[in-house]
Amino acid sequence: DKFGRLADTEISLTEVKLLGSVNTQDTTDSSFMAKMSEYRKHPGLTLELVIQCYLWCSCCLLYYGVNYGWGSFGATPYVSYLLAAGSKIVAYIFLVLFIKFFGRRNTLAYSLAASSLCFLLSIIPWRWTESWSFDRLLALIVIIWVALAFALLFLYLGELAPTSLRGFTLALCGLLARLAAFSGPYFANSSGPAKLVGASAMAALGAGLTFLLPETRDLPIPAEAADVSDRRRQQGLCVNAYELRKSNYSV
Repeated sequence: DKFGRLADTEISLTEVKLLGSVNTQDTTDSSFMAKMSEYRKHPGLTLELVIQCYLWCSCCLLYYGVNYGWGSFGATPYVSYLLAAGSKIVAYIFLVLFIKFFGRRNTLAYSLAASSLCFLLSIIPWRWTESWSFDRLLALIVIIWVALAFALLFLYLGELAPTSLRGFTLALCGLLARLAAFSGPYFANSSGPAKLVGASAMAALGAGLTFLLPETRDLPIPAEAADVSDRRRQQGLCVNAYELRKSNYSV
């Protein structure tokens, strides 16, 4: 041929033509109803979603409820917010260490359990100065555990939710958490031991529900909803209502 590469050109044009005929559109059904069908097919996935929604709501309510009272700590606002910042720095240092040695699930459960104990002990009426009392000292401690749990939820959700549903799960949990955050200051302004008992019960329930979730440390992130059921089955957790009843009978 005159220009030297006619045969190669014809082959290249044929390949381009074949590529153009391939359907490159995403045929995956990403509609809302398709997502809901995944939760219907995989009850274990639904259980994890419900637990995560509760954890996000309770942690956010307690987090903003405790933070709302920082203005009354110390002699000046500067001391108050310095104490708040110091408690959260300690919380984030603890978070890095705890998830390395204890994993995600145990760290979250133990931090909520510690929060529950601090709230319960705050009922004790012990005051040694005008500004400081036993409940305020425990507030400095409880914010460490609540802040630790709240920060861990972001990491834990990203590893619990499958890739196909992670955006939906994060959006739903974030929405419910913001609604709970609005009620945090109202919860903090309520008086009497009932507030502390309620906060303690809320954190204790969250700690108990956390043990129904799988551990995700050093495990591959699930891509599909079916992978979540497989992970629960591998860790001996119930996948559906039938297996839950079966495990109860075998105890």
